[in-house]
Amino acid sequence: MRSFRPQHSYQRMYGAVMEARKPKTHTFKFTNSPNWFQDFFRRYTFLALTVLSIVAGMMFGATVAYQASMTSEAQEVAGLATFRPNLVTRVMADDGKTVIGEFSVERRIPVGYDDIPDHMKKAIWAIEDDRFFQHIGVDPIRIGMAAYKNIALGRKAEGASTLTQQLARALFLTPEKTYTRKVKEILLTLQIERYYTKEQIMEMYCNQIFLGGGAYGFEAGAQYYFSKTLKELSLEECALLAGLPKAPSQYSPTRDEKAASERRNVVLMRMRQEGYISDEELNRAKQSRINLNLNPQTGNNNSIYGYFVEEVRQESEDTFGTQVTHTAGMNIYSTLDFKAQREAVRAVRRGLHSYEDRHGKKWRGKLLNVLDSKIANDLSHYTHPDWIGDYVAGEYIYGLITNVTSSSADVRFGDYKAAITEANTKWAGGPPAKLLRKGDLAVFKIVKPDNAKKTLEVNLDQLPSVDGALTCLDSKTGEVKAMVGGYDFATRKFNNATQAERQCGSAFKPFIYTAAIEYGFTPDTVVNAGPFVDPVTGWSPHNYDGSNGGGMLPLRSALQQSLNVVAVRLLSIVGVDKGAEVVKRFGLPNPMKRVLPSALGATEEPLLDMTSAYSVFSNRGVRVKPHLIKRVTDADGEVKQEWKEESYKVLSPFVASQMQDMMRGVVTGGTAGSVMSNKELAKRMICGKTGTVNDFTDAWFIGYTPSYTTGVWIGYPGLKKSLGNKEAGSVAALPMWIQYMEKFLTGKPNDQFPKAPAPDREIVARRAEAERAMKNADAGEAAAQSTDDASGKAKAAPQDDATPKDKPPRVAPRLVEPEGGANTRRDERPYTDIDRPPPRRQNTPKPEAGGKGGDAATKKRGKNG
Repeated sequence: MRSFRPQHSYQRMYGAVMEARKPKTHTFKFTNSPNWFQDFFRRYTFLALTVLSIVAGMMFGATVAYQASMTSEAQEVAGLATFRPNLVTRVMADDGKTVIGEFSVERRIPVGYDDIPDHMKKAIWAIEDDRFFQHIGVDPIRIGMAAYKNIALGRKAEGASTLTQQLARALFLTPEKTYTRKVKEILLTLQIERYYTKEQIMEMYCNQIFLGGGAYGFEAGAQYYFSKTLKELSLEECALLAGLPKAPSQYSPTRDEKAASERRNVVLMRMRQEGYISDEELNRAKQSRINLNLNPQTGNNNSIYGYFVEEVRQESEDTFGTQVTHTAGMNIYSTLDFKAQREAVRAVRRGLHSYEDRHGKKWRGKLLNVLDSKIANDLSHYTHPDWIGDYVAGEYIYGLITNVTSSSADVRFGDYKAAITEANTKWAGGPPAKLLRKGDLAVFKIVKPDNAKKTLEVNLDQLPSVDGALTCLDSKTGEVKAMVGGYDFATRKFNNATQAERQCGSAFKPFIYTAAIEYGFTPDTVVNAGPFVDPVTGWSPHNYDGSNGGGMLPLRSALQQSLNVVAVRLLSIVGVDKGAEVVKRFGLPNPMKRVLPSALGATEEPLLDMTSAYSVFSNRGVRVKPHLIKRVTDADGEVKQEWKEESYKVLSPFVASQMQDMMRGVVTGGTAGSVMSNKELAKRMICGKTGTVNDFTDAWFIGYTPSYTTGVWIGYPGLKKSLGNKEAGSVAALPMWIQYMEKFLTGKPNDQFPKAPAPDREIVARRAEAERAMKNADAGEAAAQSTDDASGKAKAAPQDDATPKDKPPRVAPRLVEPEGGANTRRDERPYTDIDRPPPRRQNTPKPEAGGKGGDAATKKRGKNG
């Protein structure tokens, strides 16, 4: 019997086949079997291998990245985030805003990426790295192209370093050309690209790269070569700067203008090839001339603040070291009043020119020419530190000759202009064409300024051969408000206010009178103003008029008239030891010689120290050490140093008030009486003392109010050369003081000295003894004179003839002036002579101030104020 399959069996088979054709969804079923991991890999081998490869690659990449981040190159590059390049240290005036000087080793002015103009960016990319935004720091395409060109030409015609490579080399490496350095350069480059964006790299490059002339970065380069900011540069000026990084010394326009021009044109051509500029822009820029206007990194320090800034530099280097001073980007807040400083410069210059006018000046020529010296090629952009604007009549400033014709010359003073003819140069011996050339820098006196139209009427002048100095202190704080060390710091670096040690003349007498007050004298004590003869040496001083003196008069009158005889007699009564001890208390750097002629100012002292010593009289007997810096902050604004008062008591307030009383008389009715003819100063409480050195080699005036003390000196730096007959302190120095103080005090309170305190008991107790000492001295002199008359001896012979023949000649006190280039620090001067006793027997000394015997000397003698 035939069997058959039921129909439903066929249907089941068909359903199974169709089910097998459907896509299957895998469901991972993990059992408790210990071999489930192996089962998974047997069943899904391809998927498992793919997963393992991905995981292994990730782990390998993480390991490589970790190792790369731990390399020295990576750590160095990571440090750029906190890296601070050498920055410029700035010196501020006392307003905390006005920059009066800068110190730097690398002149760098940082700018942000957005502050870099497009022309500058494109010029850099075109010549240095046209694929800057496409490569990873190292550009294989550029390397291949450079290699091809170098092989084809048989020489190195093109480099392949990218901007990032140049930055790595500038920041971390030396310029040596070795394979080891190149490999390290590439590693550093890759790390820089890892850590920073292209914009950040471009910003660092533009601030770091060296461009010559001490300028680092393109902002500093723009200011050095063109005296412009980066944003003010023209297309051709941007191209010139962009071409410098390759070889700053070779392509510098200050060294080889032709090479610089050719390199600039190469940059312009590359900019055109990259499509950054048009043909018209290319042709115009290539045809333009390089117009330099150099502004050296020390240019600010050559301004009217130069002498003060140089003193600040020395003090900062003493405190923080040279490296920190010039690289740390500190802010030094000084004590200088920049408005007072300008008036001080005006006063000193006017005084020096007035002196030359009195003595018949002659044209010396020998002017600096900015074209010959290659300081500038374009006179229209040249700048000079004197050109501040807002000029006043009688001011002396430098002017630039921009054009000369047969009958006239054009002069520029910054934004101001002037035209001169023979009428303005006649004194010099001819018309402008005979005396001046285009590009000359000459001194001019402003006759009439028009600050609205920016025009000036001027007369030609010249740099004086004589020099001067002025210092102004706040008596209560010791702050130096103004310091002029000479006519012009750019031409004469020697600071006559701090470095020059000059004989003080009669400006030294107040210290001797102070010793007399402490000894028991009063301003009203009547003293003998008659002839005085040193009982030991036989020397006799003379007064200004050549006389030996005569009569009796109060102590205050003797100081008013600046009588030499009385000053010497007082030192004789008080004793040279007591006088030397008083001078030492005033803090003068050089001790007083223990001889009677010291009463007439034989001691040599710097002007700043003399001015500070006088502030004792103004400040109730207390001397506050003068200082130039109030505080110093670092680049982040943190205070590194802050001034702390250094003061000490020199005199009792009573003695200081007695000296104020007598020195007030010098101004109201003595050698400084011309102060009272000034309306502004006549209403103020002013005291002071003039000073004139023997043969008129130096002239002084130091005066003070209850708040400020100002000293002025005039003479020939480095020389003991006479200023000329009658050039006394009241004639040569005092007018400068008056002009400065008139402007300085205008608008300031009319302060008064406090009421005089009660006399010191010790001084009152000594008065009777002082009176007896004076009478005994007078009696002794009278007896000696009577003996001399009887024996026919002339003990009061003129000074030069007073040396006895049987005694060896005495060596006169030192008259040597420091050399012009010397820079002796004040705190290094030794105090060695003050405790050394004088010889028991001294031959006739040659007095260093006051009178000098002989008719010829009398004719030379000027007003001993």
